[in-house]
Amino acid sequence: MVVSLPAYDNVSAFAAEVFRSMSRADQRRWAEVYLRGLLLADGKKSVRRIAESVPIFHANQSLQQFINQSPWDWEPVRALIAQRIEHAKHPRAWVIERVVIPKRGERSVGVQRRFVPEVGRTVNSQLALGIALASESASVPVNWRISLSGRWGKDPELRGATYIPEPVAGKPEWVEVAEMVEEMALRWKLSPVPVVGDVRHFSDVTRLLTRMANRGVGFSVQVDGSFPVMGTDYLTSLPNHDAAPQLSDPQAVVTIQRHLGGLGKQLPKDSMRTLTGTGSRRAGLVSSLARIPPLRGDGNPSPKVVRIIGELSQKEGFARYWITNLTHHRLDEVMSLTRLAQRSRAEMQTLASEFGLRDFEGRSYPGWHHHMTMVSAAFAYSVVGWEGAVDAAMSS
Repeated sequence: MVVSLPAYDNVSAFAAEVFRSMSRADQRRWAEVYLRGLLLADGKKSVRRIAESVPIFHANQSLQQFINQSPWDWEPVRALIAQRIEHAKHPRAWVIERVVIPKRGERSVGVQRRFVPEVGRTVNSQLALGIALASESASVPVNWRISLSGRWGKDPELRGATYIPEPVAGKPEWVEVAEMVEEMALRWKLSPVPVVGDVRHFSDVTRLLTRMANRGVGFSVQVDGSFPVMGTDYLTSLPNHDAAPQLSDPQAVVTIQRHLGGLGKQLPKDSMRTLTGTGSRRAGLVSSLARIPPLRGDGNPSPKVVRIIGELSQKEGFARYWITNLTHHRLDEVMSLTRLAQRSRAEMQTLASEFGLRDFEGRSYPGWHHHMTMVSAAFAYSVVGWEGAVDAAMSS
């Protein structure tokens, strides 16, 4: 006996919109069922728990098949979710997310022991990379990659057991992020906004920022104090520049910590220059123009002029650093974007505790991507789903 779900409600309206790229009616039906389960199931959002939360006889087997074996393409679903969020929330930024998902065992796709700087220890885990659309009221992750570093990039037995397609290679984290940004802009046709986030623990941040700058992507990201920068010719006009010669030499490569440390000593504490000036100190922040050191083999080696920003701690020195190519924006505008990134991190905790971000129990590469896509759909519905139903009712 099969007990039917409600024939048509807000969830159905949202599902019809974001799952319309699925070619088969049974795929769209089970996508809606899985979506409802993520919204309704208590506790861990495993397939079994989701099946128990919906009034459909033998739902478990069908949902397992939908997530782990069904060949539906997740990219167009993600694009439709993103377009829905963009229409409803007009995001101000795309936020880079880096999510560690602890796992038992070693056979699930992407699992390996890795040092996690955020917790200061080695964890057996998957590493998910995501991009969220962030507005003043919400931050919704819409795009995902799973890190396939180390043995996952080359071990044919592991790759075959988890159904990793042959063309999918293990790539550095910065490449995965850059490709997601380009996919969203070029294939999904989303309106370009600055990319923000904490990239301190990414490999080769210089290459990521250079690639985004070459493609005209605005960014404002948190970096480590060891990030390398070069001065600009403008810095020779700073007062007392002879006291810190590394600032006046445009060819000198120094760390962002050293660069801003020398500048902070030269600027008067009451200096209130705008962000487009050569240097400024404002509300506990010190900022300056600088350049990203050119990369060997860069097809567009012109200087990448950026603004570097340091937040002074209550004690000596700086607590945090940012780098942005939004050099003509006011300081408060740039820092408001960084706050969107901080709030997005809190939203990721909500996805973990209420929407099943860390709860996929399967082993396969397609299954992981299918589950993460459905998690994004469920969270997007919680943010804008009812608005779509209202829009549909008003247009009918």
